[in-house]
Amino acid sequence: MRSRVLDLVTRPAIAGTAAALILRAMTLASRFLLSLLLARMLSPAEMGQYGLLTATLAFALLAVGLEFYSYTLRELVPATSERRARIIADQMALGSAALLAIGVMVFGAIAAGWFPIRLAPWFVVILITEHVSLEATRILIITSRPVRAYVGVFLRGGIWVYAIALLMFAAPSTRTLETVLVLWALGGVLSIGFSAFSLSELPWRELRGYRPDWSTIREGLRTARPFMFTAVGALVISYVDRFVIDIFVGRDALGIYTFYSTILIGLLSLGGSVSHQFLPKVIAGYAAGVDTYRAALRSFFWSMLALASATVIICGFAMEPMLSVLGLSTYASAIGVFYAMLPGIFLRMLADVPSYALYAARSDKYLMLCNLGSAVVSTLLNVLLVPVYGIYGAAVAGAIASAALFLSLGILAIHRMRETRKEPAELDTVGLPTDPDMLYP
Repeated sequence: MRSRVLDLVTRPAIAGTAAALILRAMTLASRFLLSLLLARMLSPAEMGQYGLLTATLAFALLAVGLEFYSYTLRELVPATSERRARIIADQMALGSAALLAIGVMVFGAIAAGWFPIRLAPWFVVILITEHVSLEATRILIITSRPVRAYVGVFLRGGIWVYAIALLMFAAPSTRTLETVLVLWALGGVLSIGFSAFSLSELPWRELRGYRPDWSTIREGLRTARPFMFTAVGALVISYVDRFVIDIFVGRDALGIYTFYSTILIGLLSLGGSVSHQFLPKVIAGYAAGVDTYRAALRSFFWSMLALASATVIICGFAMEPMLSVLGLSTYASAIGVFYAMLPGIFLRMLADVPSYALYAARSDKYLMLCNLGSAVVSTLLNVLLVPVYGIYGAAVAGAIASAALFLSLGILAIHRMRETRKEPAELDTVGLPTDPDMLYP
């Protein structure tokens, strides 16, 4: 019996899957640890500044990447090694041009007094390292090296958190926001180095004298356009509340709100990681026919319902005792806002099911419209409610926007299933409709 178990766990496929899950779990756990660490070491105002920085970073990353990976992933799968190197080179050229434009905008924001000059250099460095390492992770996944991809993710978003926890407890003088940014940038550099080693077998030397194919890049941008607008909607729902709170309520209140939203974004990332495991099954189910498509979605829905319910219930019961044990009385005094935020994150996790159903059915336009519509709802409600009800208004606005997203996607997904063709469809390799690694604490 023992030999059979040993043989099972040492199989490459089983071992690889287990390693990927462990690395992913450690990365997600680091986000939870980071929120507690920052709340313990930084003032609420500094926590609020960190919240604005990470929200700005998420939008800047989208502006740099332009969701171009949704095009390149389709091209990389059937490509030869030489063609893969050229595709990656084209993407690097586009990213470099976008980074230059974002850099000019950052310096303009500094000149206008909209961005703190002491944080600007680290923001630019982190933007570069995050973009490069994120795109490298996607390339490693699509080229069937998930374990290496998640090692890169752990280096980029996990290991430096554990390092900084030890550093801050050992040296109290390092308990600053700048220290967090320095270690964050270092984690990105390590991830890039590992990813470069993992992709070193590609024929990079043959690219000497190669000029980017801008016509292909323009074609890719046209393909990526609906995914980019969909991502804009998702980011607005996740982060617009931080900017509104900072304007109407203040930096201290934003710090409290950022602490709780950090934890909930971690839950959303956990849900996204599980959802991505179902995506190939949903796409294959749509290609196989309506019965298989519905069966895949049914399994997906019940799995996500169980995950969302369990995580929300556990967090609901555990949060207040945890704050008491850690002595975070400032955050405990506003525990009600956390409970008000839970319904919104529950619905956002469930919204992955109809979102992926529409994505598999190639209903990109519906996905875009639902996300943009919900983003408009979120923005308007935050502007109306936050000045009156403070961070509680932001929590309510987020819950209503999430409900609008889930209901609109659900109605359209049900309609799409009813008209799904009986005969099999052509199976296509595509990118991802949403990316949990685009969301930051």
